[in-house]
Amino acid sequence: MTPVDQEALIARFRDFLQETPVADNPERVDLYTLFVELSALKNEVRLESRQVKTALEGFRALTEPLRSGYAALEEENTRLRTDCAEAGGKRLRPLLLELLELRDRMAAGLEATSGRKLSKLFRRFCRKEEERLAVWREGQEMTLRRLDQILAGLGVEPVAVLHRPLDPRMARAVRAECHKGVAHGLVVSELRRGFLWQGELLRPAEVVVNREEGA
Repeated sequence: MTPVDQEALIARFRDFLQETPVADNPERVDLYTLFVELSALKNEVRLESRQVKTALEGFRALTEPLRSGYAALEEENTRLRTDCAEAGGKRLRPLLLELLELRDRMAAGLEATSGRKLSKLFRRFCRKEEERLAVWREGQEMTLRRLDQILAGLGVEPVAVLHRPLDPRMARAVRAECHKGVAHGLVVSELRRGFLWQGELLRPAEVVVNREEGA
């Protein structure tokens, strides 16, 4: 904007101010009028508050059945989940016991072959059979490790009983032996491993406990 335009704009604004009439007697508000206006405003606010309160009560009356229905639905959903978990556990328990029996057989086969003492004559004339036995053992060990991983993923873990006092809740003593220097009632060997499933006993262990001489 050039200086000429600025001067023209200022001149027009000055003329506008000079031509606009100014009220000689502006409207005045006395205290009585102000009090009346405030009272009316207070009544309007009170009326609107009542309307809002009524609307909230109506909304609460509508939402209360929904809230009760949602709580009942959650309760029913929890009950169904519990029932499904219990039913699934009842069906899964026999399968887990069968898997443990399979594991016992595999472990027993590996233990039997690991302690086998091959004679020199057998090693000389049956070398191929010895190699086949080694390959078989390797495959069984891999399968056994995989089975242990599957059981662990399902929450199955072995019970620790060896070299501990006999706990009747976790193990059954099937035989007693005398070992010098070992406390009475201590588990000295494990004939059949016990297992827990999700913190509860799935299968008790079968163990050999120490018995003091003369006891």
